Amino acid sequence: MTASDETLVLHPDVTAFVDEVRRHLGDLDDETRDDLLGGLEADLADQLAEGTGAPLGDPAAYAAELRSAAGLPEPPSPRRLRPDPRRWQALPGELMDRSRAWFLGYAESPRLRPAWDVAVTLRPAWWALRAWVAVSAIDVYAGSFERVSLIPTLGSPLIGLVVLAVAVTVSALIGLGRLWPGSGPDRKAVARLLLLAANVYAVVLPFAADFQGRGVIDDTYDSYSIGWNDALRQSGVMSSGRPVTDIFAYDAAGKPIDQVQLVDQDGRPISIRLRDAIRDDFTERRSVPCPAYNGDTPVTNAFPFARLPLVDGRCTPERAAAGATKPTPPLASLPPITPAWPVPEVPAAE
Repeated sequence: MTASDETLVLHPDVTAFVDEVRRHLGDLDDETRDDLLGGLEADLADQLAEGTGAPLGDPAAYAAELRSAAGLPEPPSPRRLRPDPRRWQALPGELMDRSRAWFLGYAESPRLRPAWDVAVTLRPAWWALRAWVAVSAIDVYAGSFERVSLIPTLGSPLIGLVVLAVAVTVSALIGLGRLWPGSGPDRKAVARLLLLAANVYAVVLPFAADFQGRGVIDDTYDSYSIGWNDALRQSGVMSSGRPVTDIFAYDAAGKPIDQVQLVDQDGRPISIRLRDAIRDDFTERRSVPCPAYNGDTPVTNAFPFARLPLVDGRCTPERAAAGATKPTPPLASLPPITPAWPVPEVPAAE
């Protein structure tokens, strides 16, 4: 077995030292690096075995000595090898510039140029469309249950029309680069990214299930009182895998009860989700539930609910007074029942 073979087995610290020196010479070509390190591992192992060698020391300093002895230049400064933060900040802008140049080059090709000219002419329509999507999103997600309509209501047709007009104006100014210059290679990357995100959102949002005429109901419509806010966190009442949209109660004689309040074993209100109780086939036959009220507080665990034909929005006490109707029980009567607990006998009248 040669000395070199013994070194590899008996002196792993030497092997690690030589590997570290090799790493510090990583900027050199393979031939130069092999000339500098040839036989180094065996020589160091022999010196350690004979006890004549100095401690291995610092691999970086040893690599520098080898460079100096061979007349080689110093390695590149580590500072120059670090990534420039400004470079990372410029990457999004460069990527958008390249994508923009590729798209324009493709769109302005002879085959697509006529269609691209039409698309450029229709840019004002896109500005109006994204403004409409933004206002409609506010109408659907931030207010009471609303259908998606041509003129968002925002609680009042006039308010919706004014807000939509302002939004279209702002969107057009952005498109013209006068209000928020976020497009083009000479603009800041952050502004361009924000504008790109807004445009993508405007394209994707209309396909969301909740946006397609299935809005939300405000919190006051789903609550009983401040002390019973647990009703807001429940998922509603289910029956046979389907949400319950109303509850009808019958007395022991099997006769319908006009209205009852239901609570569970802990006294918490048993409420259904009023959004599930809205009947909407996107025609004039849309109707919404009208709950009973305790003062100004809607009572969502009082059944059954009155119904009100309403194209948009929810039932308010004023609207209910103008046209809400009492619901018809699904069954005229049920078989009479005998309670499981003893019922005291009523003495016969003399």
